Order: sequence, then C-alpha cells, then structure tokens
Amino acid sequence: MQLSRRFSFLLHFGLIFSSLLIFSCGGGGVEDNGGSSGGGGPVDPPKEIIPSNLSLNVTIIGQDSDNPNGDGSGKVRFSASATNAVSYSYRFGTGDLQSSTSSVEYTYTDTGTKTYNVTVLAYSSTNHSVSISKSITVYVKAVSDITLLELLAGSSEKTWKINAAQDAHFSLGSSDREYPNNWNAPSFSKSESGFYDDEFVFNVDGTYTHTTNNTVFGKASFLNSDFGEKSGYNANSDGEIENYPLENYQTTFSAKSENGVDKLEFGDNGFLGFYVGEQDFTITCFDETNILFRTLDTTGTAWYFWLTSETVSETPSADQFTNLVWSDEFNNDGSLDSSKWVHETGTGEWGWGNDEKQFYTNRSENSKVEDGLLKITARKESWESSNYTSARIKTNKKFDFKYGRIDVRAKMPSKTNGVWPAIWMLGSNFSSDGWPECGEIDIQEYAHTNNFRVQSTVHHPDVSPGEGDTHIASGYNDVNDKFYTYSLVWTKEALTFYVDNKPHKIVGNSCALPFNSEFFIILNFAMGGTMGGDIDPNFSSDSMEIDFVRVYQ
Repeated sequence: MQLSRRFSFLLHFGLIFSSLLIFSCGGGGVEDNGGSSGGGGPVDPPKEIIPSNLSLNVTIIGQDSDNPNGDGSGKVRFSASATNAVSYSYRFGTGDLQSSTSSVEYTYTDTGTKTYNVTVLAYSSTNHSVSISKSITVYVKAVSDITLLELLAGSSEKTWKINAAQDAHFSLGSSDREYPNNWNAPSFSKSESGFYDDEFVFNVDGTYTHTTNNTVFGKASFLNSDFGEKSGYNANSDGEIENYPLENYQTTFSAKSENGVDKLEFGDNGFLGFYVGEQDFTITCFDETNILFRTLDTTGTAWYFWLTSETVSETPSADQFTNLVWSDEFNNDGSLDSSKWVHETGTGEWGWGNDEKQFYTNRSENSKVEDGLLKITARKESWESSNYTSARIKTNKKFDFKYGRIDVRAKMPSKTNGVWPAIWMLGSNFSSDGWPECGEIDIQEYAHTNNFRVQSTVHHPDVSPGEGDTHIASGYNDVNDKFYTYSLVWTKEALTFYVDNKPHKIVGNSCALPFNSEFFIILNFAMGGTMGGDIDPNFSSDSMEIDFVRVYQ
C-alpha cells in the first residue's frame, strides 16, 4: 500500500515536468513579422557585397600629340572607381603592386618605350573583388651623368666607330680581369665581317642610333635568340655569324658613374661592337676621342671594343709611327754617347732582383762602340765580390717616352748556358712606385731556359712577378748568328712585338695596366740568375751586338 502511493506521486510529478519541458522548447519556434529568428536561435550569414561598374583612368604625365607616350619621366597616374568598392590594388606590370583607397602615381624606370599590362582589383567591405586590365605604353628617357654624356654625345651628337686600324681593337679577357688577357685582334683582321662599317651615334637627348648598314657581327647563339634565326646565315667554326642581317635601329641609352665605375646601358636590345646578348657595358678607358668598352657575357667571357670618334685610319698601327724622335746609330767608335745613355753599375739588390751573378761596370771592356756597333760584353773575371763582369745601360732621364715604335737591330751571343742578354723597358716611375707597379716591357730576352729563342714579356702587378705575360716566337733559331730587328709598337690600345716586321705577340692595353705612362730603354747582358740559370764553367767571354736603336712617334 505504501509503495503504491509513492509510485503514484512519482508518476504525477513526471507528467508535470514533461509538460513544462515541452512548453519551454516550443516557444522558440515562432517567427516574428520580419521573419528573423527570435530568442537565442542561429544568425543568418551577412549578405555578399560585390563591386560593380569598375573603371580605370590612366594619365601618362606629359602625354600630348608630340609625346604620345609621355615626357620621358616615366610617371603615370592611375585612378580607379567602382560601386561598392572600399579599396583598390594596382598592379603595374613590373612585378610591383600598391594598395590605395583612391588614385596612385607610379614611376616606370626601364629606359626606352615599353608596353605594360596594368591590372586593378576593386575590393568591397566583404572582401569580394572584381578586376580590370589595361595596356599602356610609356617612354622613359635615359638620365646620364653629365661628364659621360658629354664624352659620348659631345654638345649635341657624336658618332663612333670600331677603331679597326689598331691592334687589339677587339679583344677577349677573363671575367676577373679589367684588361684583355686572352686574345687580341690584329689591325683590320675582321674586314670580312659586318663590323667595321657600323656607326654608333649618341645624342644628348638620350637616344642612340645604331647604323648597321644592314649587317652586324656577333655570336650566333645570341643573335638567333634575340633577333631570330635567318635562313642561310650560319655560324662559322667559332660560333659567330660574320654578316647577320639587321636593319638600322634606334633605342635609348644612359651613362652613369656608380662606385667609381663608368657604366653604359642600352634600352631594348641595343648594343655596340660584337653582339654577345648584352646591353650593359663599362667604360674602362677613355680620352676625348677614344673609348675602351667592356661587357661580360653569360659564359663569363669579357669582351672589349676600342671605339673612336675620329676618322679611322687606313694605315695599320704598325705603320703609323713614322717620325724619328730619338736614335743611336753607334757610328762613332769609343765610349757611349753620355747625352743618351747612363751606365748602371754594381750588383744591385739580390743580383738586380734576379740572383744575377755579374758585376756591372762602365769600363770599355764591358761596353764600347766599335765598327758601327755597340758591344756589351760579359766576361768571366773576378771583380769586387763577383766572378763575372758585364754592362747595363739605360736612357732614364735622358730619353723617356710614352707610345711609339722602338726598333733595335741586334745579334745575340752564342748559345751558352748562363748567358742572359736583354732589350727591354722599365716604367719611369720605378724609383717612386717600385716594381712591378711601374710596369716592365721585355722586347727580347735570350737564354737557355727559352732554348735561345725570341721571348717577349710584359710584367705588371696583375700577373705573377716571376712569370709575366710571356710569348716565345716560333722559329728564329739563329739569332746568335745573324742580326734581327726586334720591335715594339706601343699604343694606348696594344703592345705588339715584332721580329723583322713580323708580329708574334699582341698584348691588349688598358687603363688598368701601367703601360700608359713614360718608359725608358735598357740594354744589358746578365749572367746566370733566374732566367740565365747555371753558367757553363767553360764560359769566358761573349757579346751582344747592337747595330742601332730607333724610336718613332
């Protein structure tokens, strides 16, 4: 009986609780007049807002009928508008972008006339966007350093050509050098190519005209890639097309000095000289009418071109120096002409820097003029602390000169180990700047280490002092039996070595080298040392004989 009452109570309570629960849940399902949920129900997502009626207005600064692509400043003003837009993102076709709530101004910097695809995106408050694109063409005038601009264009316009008459007018070098250390073209050696008739015209307004006369010279891979392959124009064995068809063209240029380096940059595919796919050049050396340009291709090869604004000579550099300015014909027997020559005596420091074994004297036994010849004689004899004597003479402070042609007609001593006669030149600043900073030009050196041949060398700080840039001429095995004329033709462009008017070595010159200052002549006969080597114990005496020394400018 008690259990039944408890069950009845619980059943009654449960029915009441269930009714309350049903009533509470049912109240949230009623919509108001606006159709929105009442109470604590879910909220509908916000409505999408999409911009519309997007337009883009472009103003190229300075644009008019005479300047359809602007005034050359490269400045362009962009203004976008759209319904329901709160911000804009401008993309200028250069990789740059800029956001704004209104208009923006952008400056293009690539020189020349170029076309860009500009895009603007309009964004709404819900971050939805639409876009529009427009193509624009903008002219950017090259801005140049005034000094370099005057060099290139003068007061208005200046025309340049490859200085084909000079050795090393076209050269190659390694990327880590500022001078052509690999190969140098002899005068007029590329006459069959579309190279020498090109004209490179610079104008003060920053425009550049390349008068190609219908053909250019360059690397086939770069020409075909940048200008298109031409049927019937194939590369030679060096991968070059000597007469690639290309019409005259015009582009822009800028010339600036940056961190001490003078730079020239062309717009589009502009270039000068031999085409290697580059539009950037450095000006490594120049005067008012001559410039040495350098460019570096993608393979790491440095290419050099000497240009001149003067009329290119029809005479090769070897024959351009005809005015005899200094000479000694050695026609008067006896002592040397003291108005022309100075003796150097002693053993020098560490055997004149080469561990040489002789003591230089001013005695007639070691140097004298006899029978129309200067005879420099090395002798085996005890003198001071040495076992050999000889002579060394120079023109320093008697005759120092820059550029020209020097001819020395001479006969070498016999082929005996230890002899080391030389005809050479040293920079006149030797006493102040030292060696090898002053530069050294060896016209002829003769020793057993070069098999008693003709050896010519230049020394400067950029090569190992003991090595230098050396070349041994082929042939000439009889220089000890007959007279030969050993010559140097020295210009701002090159140093070319000759034997009897036959060139055997061209060294490209540059402002990076010490061969643009005065030098003096030295004649000497050393014994032993780094090049002479061990001296034959049977050596007693021998001479280098000089017929004449002549300098032309």
